[in-house]
Amino acid sequence: MILTISALTAVASICAGGLVVYARTQHLIETRNLMDHSQTILTALQTTAQRIERIDDTMQLYQAAGDPDRLQSARSTAATTDVSMLRLQELVQDNPSQTRHTHELTKAVQSLVKELNDTATRTVPERSLLECRNIVNIMQEEERRLFRQRSDESQNSLSRSLLSGAGYSSFSMLVVGLLFAFLFRDALNQRSFEAKLSEANATLEETVEKLRQRAAEEAMLTNAHEEIQLCVSAKQAYPSILRHLEMLLPGSSGAILTINNSRRMVEIMATWNHPEQLADGFELDACCGLRAGRTRWRKPGVSEVHCKHFTGNPPENYLCLPMAAYGETLGFIYIHCPDQTVAAIAQQRMTLLHDMVELASISIASLNLRAKLENQSIRDPLTGLFNRHFMEIALEREMHRVMRRNSSLALFMIDVDHFKNFNDTFGHEAGDAILRDVADSFRQVIRSEDIVCRYGGEEFIMILPEITQEIALERAEIIRKRVAGIRVHYRGELLRSISVSIGVGMFPGVATNGNDLIRTADLALYRAKAMGRDQVQLAEPIESQVPSTAS
Repeated sequence: MILTISALTAVASICAGGLVVYARTQHLIETRNLMDHSQTILTALQTTAQRIERIDDTMQLYQAAGDPDRLQSARSTAATTDVSMLRLQELVQDNPSQTRHTHELTKAVQSLVKELNDTATRTVPERSLLECRNIVNIMQEEERRLFRQRSDESQNSLSRSLLSGAGYSSFSMLVVGLLFAFLFRDALNQRSFEAKLSEANATLEETVEKLRQRAAEEAMLTNAHEEIQLCVSAKQAYPSILRHLEMLLPGSSGAILTINNSRRMVEIMATWNHPEQLADGFELDACCGLRAGRTRWRKPGVSEVHCKHFTGNPPENYLCLPMAAYGETLGFIYIHCPDQTVAAIAQQRMTLLHDMVELASISIASLNLRAKLENQSIRDPLTGLFNRHFMEIALEREMHRVMRRNSSLALFMIDVDHFKNFNDTFGHEAGDAILRDVADSFRQVIRSEDIVCRYGGEEFIMILPEITQEIALERAEIIRKRVAGIRVHYRGELLRSISVSIGVGMFPGVATNGNDLIRTADLALYRAKAMGRDQVQLAEPIESQVPSTAS
């Protein structure tokens, strides 16, 4: 009777433990499925955010270059985003809040598509893009919060499951030990059940660890994106990219290499952990990855052909990942794996590595484009000198600096003599060649702190801070003589000699503000022209000057 009761008690305890563990296991599986669901939604939202950013970047390029292919690309991306809203609505249909946000996002995307499809579109639809970003950010934040809640719930459930399993297993083993002689078969069954339970727990732990690792990788990619967005130049972005690559592949070394402006050479921009034997400055064909246009992994026994961008014996394991964005190849990222452990990590994280390279490519291309547009906004396209708008800003800044330092500056008003005759005789192309050569001669004689601007037509303004009147006049004579020595060849014909007239205004002295300083230098220039051209004249106070009628 006692044995029967004990056996029944043991069976009851084992069954109870099994039911509890089974319930915990089912709960963990359900929680994991919910976490996978949240991760899928976050991935869909991340893809939507990237498409919105791509539309913004493409429209920026279209607005800057006027290329209709850019507009068509933006429309295509917007249409794809609109179609993806159906999938997103299916994913969030179990969440009323996210469903409402999805409907709002769908309307915003449809509005964006309508604006882009408008044949009169010529500007970036900032308002619609901003609305889409805001809604996506709200949905991402809400889904991340839900993901964290589910992750915490999964962890707690796992802990409770382990504690429950351990408790019930101990009690069951005690009862089985007392009844071992009588319940040998039941003990064997119990052990088999415990083995299955341990296997299930191990599987769950492995799954949770993979989810945790995936979340950490996604967080790393998100952090990299946010950090690179704060950079204002490609040079500033390189250290951030390298830091995240090193975090992604600990123990590795490598470099970011970009194609130079001539599109003939590849140069090292930044490195981490001092990659050995990597050459700096080589032709594009030296890299197998660049030639193939895709990721190339050199491994013993898999791919024995070496790239030619090494100064000594090349390493055995290395990766070359081309960087390309907006249809242009920017260069590649070189990664050296010194041992099989690092190589295995690289193989395991190849998808995330590709995502990081794509992020780096888009970011570098966008920053290069921004720098190019900024340079175009302050430079004269013909001569490469600063334009009039920049001159006005620089003159005001330098005058304030001179006043603070109790120093002086000079302003040269320079005009090419008889320039109209050059244009009338040889044509405007010859005139443009003369202006470019004159601008080059200025660059050869100015100091690093001097500012040279094209004021308009054949007139130039040069700002020379921290200079005395005597030295300013000497510098003006040097410039005049340098221009006089220019010999311009146009279509095989040597043009006649060039000369310039220069008016020199000093601050403080002849003027109290920028406009008056330019005016006094201009009057001095007219005086130089009236006195025969090809000479330097010092400006006088405005009250003592009478404008000349010389041309």
